[in-house]
Amino acid sequence: ILPDALLFVLSVFFRKIFILQLVGLVLTYNFTDCDFEKIRKKYQEVIYQALNKYMNGVKTTEFNNYIYCEDPPDCLAKIDLITFYPTHGCTTLAKEIFAIRTNATLTLQCPGYSGTQINNTQAKKKRKKRQVTTNKCREQVSHLMELWRRFSRISKQ
Repeated sequence: ILPDALLFVLSVFFRKIFILQLVGLVLTYNFTDCDFEKIRKKYQEVIYQALNKYMNGVKTTEFNNYIYCEDPPDCLAKIDLITFYPTHGCTTLAKEIFAIRTNATLTLQCPGYSGTQINNTQAKKKRKKRQVTTNKCREQVSHLMELWRRFSRISKQ
């Protein structure tokens, strides 16, 4: 039988480890070491078309919630957040083609970026089942398009 003091110390120790693990999940990649020029080119070559296709003719001006980013790392952090972390009313963006392409681009051009695990086959099956795109998701994608446009402008400088 372990003495009560040892049990107390162990419980505090494991509680601290658990909290540190939770904090690690919340911390995000800072995107400062990315190759912004290569990311900008990939956006123009493949991501832009996929975002437009997702919007299916809906103008981004229909959504008037403006989103701003200060510099290329800030833009990429916000793009990462909106693309890969579900929000209420829109939980499926990470499975879309533009998200898969964004994930591949960031993984290749940002040293140490671990990316998001996306099962491509699963994404295609779910996309076929779900033909209706919610307005909330289109609003999120309009934010992504604004962030990508801003990123493209300021990463050229």
